[in-house]
Amino acid sequence: MRRMVRHLIVAGAAAAAVIVLSTPAHAALTVRAQWKMDRLPTMVDSAGGDNNGTTRNVTLSDGAYKFNGTSSLATAPDKSNLDPGSTGVRLTARISITKVPASGQTFDVVRKGVTTSSGGYYKLELRRSSTGQAIAACHFKDSSGRVGDVQGTTGLANKGFVTITCRKTSSGVTLTAAGQTRSVSRTLGSISNSAPVYVGGKSDGTDWFPGLMDSVKIEIG
Repeated sequence: MRRMVRHLIVAGAAAAAVIVLSTPAHAALTVRAQWKMDRLPTMVDSAGGDNNGTTRNVTLSDGAYKFNGTSSLATAPDKSNLDPGSTGVRLTARISITKVPASGQTFDVVRKGVTTSSGGYYKLELRRSSTGQAIAACHFKDSSGRVGDVQGTTGLANKGFVTITCRKTSSGVTLTAAGQTRSVSRTLGSISNSAPVYVGGKSDGTDWFPGLMDSVKIEIG
């Protein structure tokens, strides 16, 4: 009887091991840019330094960038290592806001490219919810025009600093913000464009971010 029990335990453990090993894993991510936003006027990239950016009308507030919501902007030049192509990408930002976007308005946190960019684009932004709250959103568009978009429901205004992540994998898009995670299944192709990275606004002078930001990170893999 004891021998039979031992055999059952060993067999069960082996089966569990097979299940774990057969579970698909996401590819490892490589940090391509990490801006800690504690120095001006250069937006220093601490992940190798090859994606340093410039700032305009940005000030420092307790070690974080303060964006005035009307003209503050940080920009990093286009680099091929910021384009995920057909691989995954994760955007991470730590922000603090007190304002909520007006109806039809968005606040850009970080983006590379716009709707008309050849090759697609990606962005992390804040939107106004149907209940009048500032919510996080992730948007990825590939070179074929296919879109993966997901937004949260948790209000982020007046919560102090909160961390937001947007992750695109081979099978979908996931948003995590203020402890909430939401996902959408979507198969997207390559994303690669010649646009710079904009932080805190859009190249056409819209979607200004009004608040504090103390880090933005782009990972690809």
